[in-house]
Amino acid sequence: MKQNFILWLSSIIIAFLAGYMNNVTGPNYPVSGSIGLDGQPATFKFDRTYRGNDGYFVTVNTDEKDINAFLLYRNVPKLSYSKIIDSGSTNDIGSWQKAEMNYSGKLYSGKLPVGKPGQKIKYRVELNYKGNKYYLPTDKAVTIQLWGKVNPEILRIYYFVLFLGLILAVRTGLEVFKDKPKVGIYTIFTVISFFLYAVCVVPLVKSYELNAINHSVPPVSQLVSVQSVSLMVLWIIGMIVIFNYKGKKFIPITLTALTLIIYIALRA
Repeated sequence: MKQNFILWLSSIIIAFLAGYMNNVTGPNYPVSGSIGLDGQPATFKFDRTYRGNDGYFVTVNTDEKDINAFLLYRNVPKLSYSKIIDSGSTNDIGSWQKAEMNYSGKLYSGKLPVGKPGQKIKYRVELNYKGNKYYLPTDKAVTIQLWGKVNPEILRIYYFVLFLGLILAVRTGLEVFKDKPKVGIYTIFTVISFFLYAVCVVPLVKSYELNAINHSVPPVSQLVSVQSVSLMVLWIIGMIVIFNYKGKKFIPITLTALTLIIYIALRA
């Protein structure tokens, strides 16, 4: 009983550590920071992925009210407002749209126009204060990818099935350390979890992201991810190998290691 508890707890901790590493090292982790304006900090957190059917709000938090703040953005197919300006000191090549940001409740806010699902937009903020110009981020613009809004319940199911599969994959590998391991049963449940993830959950999430629900039927290539298919195929092959080479402890451990590598290296 105590050994089972330790193995399950270890599996959960390892899976969530992998999830944390996947998040903070991934290309979708938000860009954040702050600069000082005469002792007043201006802080920001700019997302690199947005799921929604409205434009994305860009905000900067500061107590300083006497700032002329502008939202700079480019690569928008249909430009509906503001004039094109030269990017100049923004350290990026090309032309930009410039829209004034509003100040309310310690926040300067501006809104990126609605884009097509999958569209990428570069953006940053320009602050004009006491004759000086500041840019957020200071080095280069942030790239955000726009997707359609996904039902929150669907997202919860998505993360539940994904992490259930990861926990079971780790638990399968750790099972070999028991005196009488039952690797087979854990392997079967791991295969089921990753099968549901790849075949049911990921396509549903991507259908929402592409705004395809009740509108169109996207090609299969747009409804799957390399990560989900790789995890499913890995464990289907792994199950066959495990049942044909029973007692080989290195096989489940190898599958667990490959699972974590695929999850962290390949993005869904």
